[in-house]
Amino acid sequence: MTLTNQFRADYLEKQVKRYGATQLSDRELFGLLLSQFCSPRKVSQLTDQFFTENFDLTHISYLTATDWERYFSNQTKAVKMQVVCEFVKRCRQRPPLVLGQVGSSQMIGNHLIEKLKFNRQEVLYGVLLDTKNQIIHEKEIFKGTLDSATVHPREIFQLAIQFTAARVIIAHNHPSGKPEPSKNDQLLTDRLVKCGELLGIELLDHIIIGKNNYFSFREAQLI
Repeated sequence: MTLTNQFRADYLEKQVKRYGATQLSDRELFGLLLSQFCSPRKVSQLTDQFFTENFDLTHISYLTATDWERYFSNQTKAVKMQVVCEFVKRCRQRPPLVLGQVGSSQMIGNHLIEKLKFNRQEVLYGVLLDTKNQIIHEKEIFKGTLDSATVHPREIFQLAIQFTAARVIIAHNHPSGKPEPSKNDQLLTDRLVKCGELLGIELLDHIIIGKNNYFSFREAQLI
């Protein structure tokens, strides 16, 4: 999208809500950030100026307070922009958080029993792993009646892509306390395996949590 003389922040905000910020071009992303500090017309001018003087967004890390003051002609806005850029730079430098390492289905099964066994509703839970089976993120993905129709693989694998996961373990509880898998549980597992193969993200296991025990599709050789 080409920025016009009147920057359309409202349109881009709608695009972000619908499709996510990854869909924006560098110019759009930069312009949307500037729109928090400037009028639409000023945003267009500054965006053109920035990309005339700099090849791409990576150069933003090298801009000094003096550079930002030259853009904004306002010290307060320049300081705020410098803080935003420093925040992003530090986030990129920070090593990823590792929450533990999965050595077996039994290890993760016992871990998830404590998290899910007291839920009165069915809860779908995701555990994201790197290439060394280290846990990089855990999250409740869905709450309610689970079947292959209501649970869409998109929610699971979108999270995996967001955290650059190599493998995924999903788990859900049976409020009855009995972890035996249903036909729908098997259908959901098969569907997720196929989607994972297409995306290059392995479904390592699907674990069903009972009252004090679990069922592992991996241990049962159903994956």
